[in-house]
Amino acid sequence: KQVALTEYWTPLASAYNKASMFTGGQAVDPDLDAYVTQKAIDGLFVLIADEEQKIRQDPMARTTDLLKRVFGAK
Repeated sequence: KQVALTEYWTPLASAYNKASMFTGGQAVDPDLDAYVTQKAIDGLFVLIADEEQKIRQDPMARTTDLLKRVFGAK
């Protein structure tokens, strides 16, 4: 809010989306709050996937009883 970023983002994102129709680029959300929120959620899921992979590969990473039951021996 202090730098009025949304005043710059919305027209920029809208122009990019128009150009992406011709270039084949992926459109971005012109709503900055929604865009930032979605990117944060995407990042969290990447971190969760990394942690799950570590838990599946390393039995020592299964530090709680629940993790031991869920990812334990088949």
